[in-house]
Amino acid sequence: MKEMFKKFMMLFLVMAIFISCSDDNDINTDGQGQVKVQLTDGPFPFNFVTQANVEIAKIQLQDSNGALVTVFEGSAAYNMIGLANGVSTDIATANIPVGTYVEARVTLSDASIKLSNNTVFDLNVSTSIQYVFDINPGLVVEDAISSDLLFDLDINDSFQFFGMGGVQFPSWINSMDLIQGCNFNPDFRVCDRDLTGEISGTVTVNGNTEANVQVYIYVDGHRISTHTEADGSFTFVGIPNGTYTVHANTSTNANVSVANVSVANFGTATCTVTIN
Repeated sequence: MKEMFKKFMMLFLVMAIFISCSDDNDINTDGQGQVKVQLTDGPFPFNFVTQANVEIAKIQLQDSNGALVTVFEGSAAYNMIGLANGVSTDIATANIPVGTYVEARVTLSDASIKLSNNTVFDLNVSTSIQYVFDINPGLVVEDAISSDLLFDLDINDSFQFFGMGGVQFPSWINSMDLIQGCNFNPDFRVCDRDLTGEISGTVTVNGNTEANVQVYIYVDGHRISTHTEADGSFTFVGIPNGTYTVHANTSTNANVSVANVSVANFGTATCTVTIN
């Protein structure tokens, strides 16, 4: 009986050690948490851009005490077309010290645009420039907990097309034949995705769904835009709790707003925008 008990205890200890090792999930539990860095975009309100490429070289985060940590360093290239309306991709996963991170610093190594007529604009990007953005809401990293950090690149504001004489176009461009070049100034919005919600809905124009209707809201005075898919749907992600007005604008400048769209408890708010 004692021999059987000893064998049972040995088996129990081996299983306990195995479970302890297997349940770690690669998160350092010694004062660190895991952050998953994700990328999405606010798209163009027209469909003749086939590639909007950015190459990320480095991402650093600064906490509320001024300490910097690196969450990505290397070379990661992304075609931002398609990363819209809630679609995102992972950049990196890193273990970093617990705390609240309030600032993101991004270094890029390349950017380019390709149009549907095969025109390509290679844009001047210097790795000596570090772009700095507030994280709002701030990224809260807790011991042995995984958090999601969202980088939302508004490509419609970041890639700035211009025509003859260097005159920059407004948001809408009705013909790519007018485009003579493109400037690049990255406009990232960064937030703790776990502390935000979403707004989704549908736009109808004269009773029909329509692609490429520009939809936008303001978050803390910062304009965030997307556009409708072919079925008229749209989605904003990484939206802090609050009440918003959803604006929809067509290429013919028909504009309708829906007020009092509320995001609460990090949930999803819905709305329907009707343009007649």
